[in-house]
Amino acid sequence: MGGLDKLSFALLMLMAAGHGQAAQLNPQSDAPATTSASVCPAQDISFFIQRFSSDETVQRSFTTIGSAEFPVMPLVQERKDNALVMQLEEVTASTARVDLARSDTDYLVSYFFKMDDCWRLVRIENGSPRRS
Repeated sequence: MGGLDKLSFALLMLMAAGHGQAAQLNPQSDAPATTSASVCPAQDISFFIQRFSSDETVQRSFTTIGSAEFPVMPLVQERKDNALVMQLEEVTASTARVDLARSDTDYLVSYFFKMDDCWRLVRIENGSPRRS
């Protein structure tokens, strides 16, 4: 290799290495972010609900219902498969309700959240009429 070829090769290697680092520092938005039990995913309820409704680990960490089976809220694919729509309702500084409904049916499940150091699911109500 000539002097210019070595320099070009070295620059290519630096650019490739820099690209790899940039990819690690700026993960794609569809990659799951890590969340530990001690780190609140978001203080803003709308951002918190986005994380809570798409990650079972977040649901386990931020649910205070003792006998809950996880996931407590259907995850993204299940909601798509069942045409379930999520709606944020009755938001105050310390409480919020999320309704999960299916259009043109009487299916309704409400999720109640309370803010302490972070938002936490404290109650679930099935508002769908019981079938006999």
